[in-house]
Amino acid sequence: GLHHHYIIIVSSRQIQEEESHNKTMCRLLNKQGDSEEKEASRSGSSSRPSFFRRNFFSITALLFAILIGLLCKSLSTHNLDRPIPIEAVPLWQTSELHWVVRYFVGYLFGKFVPVGQLVKCPITVDWTNVQEADEAKSCINPVRAILEKADEFVDLNALFDVQVMDIERSVGGDNSPVHMTLLKKKASSDAATTKNNDSKAPLILYMHGGGFTVRGGRGALAAQIFGYLHQIGETDDDVNDSANSFMDDAVIAMVDYRLAPEHQYPSATEDCLLALNHLVNDMNLGRGGIHVSGISAGATLAMEVTLKSMDMNIDSFYVDEPKIPLPSKDGTWSLDSGSFRRYSYSRMPPVDWLEWSLKAYTGMETNHEVESTLPYGMITTDVDITGGSIDAANWKRSFDESNATQLPRLFLVTANGDPLKDGGVYFKHIYEEVIKQVEAETPNSTERQPQIKYVETTSGHTGHYIFELPIFEDTMKEWYAEMKRAHSRKLN
Repeated sequence: GLHHHYIIIVSSRQIQEEESHNKTMCRLLNKQGDSEEKEASRSGSSSRPSFFRRNFFSITALLFAILIGLLCKSLSTHNLDRPIPIEAVPLWQTSELHWVVRYFVGYLFGKFVPVGQLVKCPITVDWTNVQEADEAKSCINPVRAILEKADEFVDLNALFDVQVMDIERSVGGDNSPVHMTLLKKKASSDAATTKNNDSKAPLILYMHGGGFTVRGGRGALAAQIFGYLHQIGETDDDVNDSANSFMDDAVIAMVDYRLAPEHQYPSATEDCLLALNHLVNDMNLGRGGIHVSGISAGATLAMEVTLKSMDMNIDSFYVDEPKIPLPSKDGTWSLDSGSFRRYSYSRMPPVDWLEWSLKAYTGMETNHEVESTLPYGMITTDVDITGGSIDAANWKRSFDESNATQLPRLFLVTANGDPLKDGGVYFKHIYEEVIKQVEAETPNSTERQPQIKYVETTSGHTGHYIFELPIFEDTMKEWYAEMKRAHSRKLN
């Protein structure tokens, strides 16, 4: 029994020792396993990039896009001190606009063409008061000087034969002459000068833009237009079969009409009419066709000059993005329209300057108390600066009173992104009605009246001269073809 008892005790101790040893081994194995897991975890995390590292470029691109979006919103909704029409769309959201203007040039336009600075200048000034006049000029003239300086980058003398002249006024209280610059294709030294020119060549009367208050694109755009017309003529096989192209002796006359606010409506119109009368009746120009052209405010002048010169048998008129206040039922006019409201954030040109220049040209006094509550475009004037050219009845009457057999052909350009676009479209409908009325009186005629050439661009006000050259060139080609037809018609 003792022997068995001893064996049991010994066995129990052995079992206890083995259990203790096993527990110790388990603890060691568990610690080793934990260490391996931690090590594996550490090694795994070091070999696998974090979320931010894995998506660095995506996150950076997203933040950059947000930054650009906020910047575009800030720039395209620039501060204006009056209510903005609820239809106004930020520049970067105008999908119908050329991408260069929509994302870049549209924001920089004011830096290169600082007409927006003029809105702080006085409009109604006593110009006989030397001190008051000097203060107004010190505000206005620096902006005019910037634009005229920019225009000097185009050396007209290097491109054309240039003649500068002044036309004296025979009536009116203003003794200052009308300044005019005539351009003609470069000729040899023994060629006849423009001064003595009585050739049977086309005459183009050109009126610059600038809201009637500055000289915008005076020489640069005239040179681009006239230069390209000559370029077309040099490749025209029909006319080059003869000794000279019908465009070789053509003249483009740039009129420096009087500017507002010093000179109000109808001063600019009077100057342009005087210039055209002098060119045609005194200088005997235009026997091969008379063509009237203008850009922006100059386009508005081109409309009125053509309307009031129908007795000269005007052959065509080129109206590029005109500034046209639209009529209201109460007999007033305003710039308010769908395009003016939609493009109120435009800087090409800025809407506050468009209204300022309208007031300057019509002699309106600024009523800050009333105007501060009006959305842009809602200021009205009782002066029709188009001179009746947005009334179909006036065109029909002028045509009937002339000896013309056909209406002048209209070449009309408007632009998406331009607050003034709807004014141009309105005039298109007016002139379509004029054509319809004239054709209705001659139902048996085999020839239709010249139809409108209408062009819609996408690069804002006058942007197509830079960003949509194919459109500009196609328009010039068709205008050239019309000049060619007119030249043939006038001389045969």
